This record gives sequence, C-alpha cells and structure tokens, in this order.
Amino acid sequence: MARARPLAAAEPPEAPSDRPPVRAELISDIAIVQPGDAFRIGVLFTLEPGWHVHWANPGGSGEPVAIDFRLPERFEVGPLQWPVPVRFTQPDGRVGYGYRDEVLIYAEGRASNRDVDDGETWPLAAEARWLACAAECAPDRATLTLALPGSISGTRLVDLVNAPRIDAWARRLPLPSGSAVLPFTAASAPEAAGFVVSLSWRTPAAGVEWFPFEATSAVFPTSDVGGSTRRTRIALIPPASRTDTGRTLAAIRGVVAYTDVAGERRGAEVFLPLDRHAGP
Repeated sequence: MARARPLAAAEPPEAPSDRPPVRAELISDIAIVQPGDAFRIGVLFTLEPGWHVHWANPGGSGEPVAIDFRLPERFEVGPLQWPVPVRFTQPDGRVGYGYRDEVLIYAEGRASNRDVDDGETWPLAAEARWLACAAECAPDRATLTLALPGSISGTRLVDLVNAPRIDAWARRLPLPSGSAVLPFTAASAPEAAGFVVSLSWRTPAAGVEWFPFEATSAVFPTSDVGGSTRRTRIALIPPASRTDTGRTLAAIRGVVAYTDVAGERRGAEVFLPLDRHAGP
C-alpha cells in the first residue's frame, strides 16, 4: 500500500459555473476515524446528460480521471479502483472508454495509529482532474476536502449515507484476474501479427466487450470480438504500419465486460503473460 502525501494548503476554489458538466464530491465510508482503521475514500462524479469522463485507459483519445489524495501524515492509501467502463464515440470520432451519468472512483486507505485529542478532526482532501466530453471536451479540476472527527473511544462509526453508496460501486468493480470465481477460463495464442484471446464461459454470457489496459492497447490498438454465449474470441490487431517495432508486451491485460444470465452487467480482468515479442 502506497503512503499518501501529507496534506498541503488548499488551493483557491475554481470560479463557480451555473451548470458545470461534472460535479465532484469527496466521500468516505466512515464518519469517525479510529486510529489504524481501514476505510475507503473516493470521488463521486455526477455528470450532466450527454457528458462522459474517462477510464484508466481513455481509449483512442482523451485523458483518464486523475485523483491525488492528500491525507494527513502516516495515513496510507492504495491504488484507485475503477468500475467497469462503457464504450462511447469521442468528439473526434474515435472510440473512448469511460463513464456516463455517475461514477465513484475510490481507494482503500488506513488511518494513522496516532491517538487524537478531544475535538480534533482529521483533514482529508483530494485533487481531482478530469476531461469532460460531449460534443466537445473541456478539462476541469477540483480541490475537495472532508474533515472527519477522530475517535477518542475506539469506536468505529460508518457513514450511513456514503457507506452504502461505496458498497454499491464496489460491486461494479471487475473481478481481479486471480479470483477463484472468475466466470471464464482464458488463453491466448499468436495469430498472424497479433494475438487471439479465447474465453470459455462457465455460464452463458452476452454483450461481451473488451477494454484493454493502456500497455496492451499501445501494441494492439484495435480488436474484434466474436463468438457465442459460451465461447468468446477476442482478436488483438496491431496497426497496419508502425515505426516503434521494438515495442514489446509482457502480458495481455484488460477488462472483459459482459451481461450475465440474470441480466446484470459485470466485468472481470484478464491477465495473460506472454513469452514472446508481441510487436509485429
């Protein structure tokens, strides 16, 4: 788990806007900080209709959402947790990956072991940056703050409003590639200049989509997804011409989104190490 940077002085607020395309709010699943306690903290983005922000890999163009947590000394914070994205067309016509309507991007943290004095609060903050796109794109940023009281009784108190919201978004995270309950088995094989990822589903899956992580899409920028509800074939296609022929790929990594037999949209990560040069 990475250690958070000490809290710095807040920057002056941005000029207000009548209807900003994206509103950001810093939330946590705890209402009182207990020394050494694990907690979740994240930024909830609420988007106006027709607007979107970007996933960790924005796709053909765009910029991923960036969140820099600024927590007190000796607090720790882990990597950002990204819900399963959706696919959309960017203003420049290229395919993008990201979120519409609302999304929570959060991280798991741990509080300092230091005891607090009666009436003391912990100042939590995050610097969030994003590119909001509709017919055009507009960059924006916000410095978000959240002051939580420290526990003097050793009692953990969850936030009754935000803990359920974070729980709901946690269920939209893709299953990690090492999970024992992955809905498929995955294998890869070279084909021409590219690779093919084959998925064998344990239960039928529909509407399968492939969202590569950035290192994979840099080598294989396009893909073709086909197959049946029991087997999926994902062809990873290199560009027709390129100058960076020395590029290699250690593993194929991405997220597979799908609709399960209950009609729920879900996701699971794919991680397939490669033992050969992956460039054309």
